[in-house]
Amino acid sequence: MSLTPEFLDTVCHALANGNARRPGVDAELREAFPGLVFKVCDDNDIPSRLKPVAEGEGFALYAINTGEHCAALTAQLEGAGGLAIGLLNDEE
Repeated sequence: MSLTPEFLDTVCHALANGNARRPGVDAELREAFPGLVFKVCDDNDIPSRLKPVAEGEGFALYAINTGEHCAALTAQLEGAGGLAIGLLNDEE
């Protein structure tokens, strides 16, 4: 499955209304979309030079390139095999 703008909309909808902070939401997304990586983290752990591929209330999505030996965050949807869900702090 490739990451498309439509897919990002689907994930943003699933994470809306505070669901991004729900325990286990990353596991639920992995089950709903087999073969893709989902990881929840604090948005402050993401390098500030990297821009999100999508955003929602309280979270930002970053593409994860899983094509190489080690996974890496990327700004490109092409070749991405998952998403990091960066939780925003209330003051952001």
